[in-house]
Amino acid sequence: MFKNIKIKNLRAITELEIDDLGQVNLFVGQNNCGKTTLLEGLFFLIGATNPKLPINANIFRGLTFLSNEWWNTFFNNLDSSANIIVAGDIRSTQEERKLVIRPRIEKVTKAESVSSDLVSIDVNSGDSKPTFIPDGLELLYTSSQDPTAKTASRILLKEGQLLAEGTRESSIRGVFVSPATRFDWKPRFSSVQRKKQIDELISSLRVIDPSILDVRLNEVGILEADIGLPSLIPVNLLGGGIANFLSVALAMLDTRDGIVLIDEIENGLHYSVQEKLWQAVFSWAQDLNVQVFATTHSNECIKAFSRSLDATLFKSQARLFRIERKDEKFRAVEYTKEQLAESLESKWEVR
Repeated sequence: MFKNIKIKNLRAITELEIDDLGQVNLFVGQNNCGKTTLLEGLFFLIGATNPKLPINANIFRGLTFLSNEWWNTFFNNLDSSANIIVAGDIRSTQEERKLVIRPRIEKVTKAESVSSDLVSIDVNSGDSKPTFIPDGLELLYTSSQDPTAKTASRILLKEGQLLAEGTRESSIRGVFVSPATRFDWKPRFSSVQRKKQIDELISSLRVIDPSILDVRLNEVGILEADIGLPSLIPVNLLGGGIANFLSVALAMLDTRDGIVLIDEIENGLHYSVQEKLWQAVFSWAQDLNVQVFATTHSNECIKAFSRSLDATLFKSQARLFRIERKDEKFRAVEYTKEQLAESLESKWEVR
């Protein structure tokens, strides 16, 4: 599990460092303060040898169209001359992991034809000078456990096709849950089913909707629920709250000894059940040894998080950080349990 995280030049974040991470971490703050980008940075570092993760992050944001124009959007102020750096220390081993992301550059001359979907960066003025065209990303990963070894991988777009080179399996398992992946249940449900955890899954869902008696995967890959009607119905039709809770539950149950990232954890959930969600997250995190990083814009979600601390033995391992941005400077302000309770009682703005 990570005890700290450092991010530099990723999307809107110029530089951000957070120390003293807990086992369950909630990030709050105004729009465009970097909460989702922070989750992405963690996502990239967890799977630092998988160059497809930046593409997945864009898909989570709704950017499903592939174009070389998107490569620069990973870099702060679209400036790919400054590398992205993400680093963090593992608490149990004191290992420092570091990931450097830089543009993959194809060198051409102005006389050559360039596809209209490429972004050309003319760094020289003469007609015979070269133009540098980002056509992908290079990921360089190092670990303090073996400082001399460097793992390199690449992702590029060539003739409309994504090519990944140097992909390796990560030693840390991680899952990213976002509104865009809410209905992506099939792989995780199958895994939870193999682990014989379906009863636990149904019990957690019944806390939100007592009418759910069973959940099954049908022959075409649709998840269906038994709610006492003559036939099963697709879980998608039970509402956004159930869909979101199910996504979180499956991610937690399927990521023992790993890390779960949850963007907008309160999405679709009525305020009256958010405390039950947090209690379930704390319980799974403790029982399955899962580190959780979540974001929210909801004051009710923050209140539910605070109240849930009193209902668990997890107080010492729960953290809330407010991400603050002033101009181009970022910082994380940690709230203790007492400070959070006092702020909420005094109706001070925490979000």
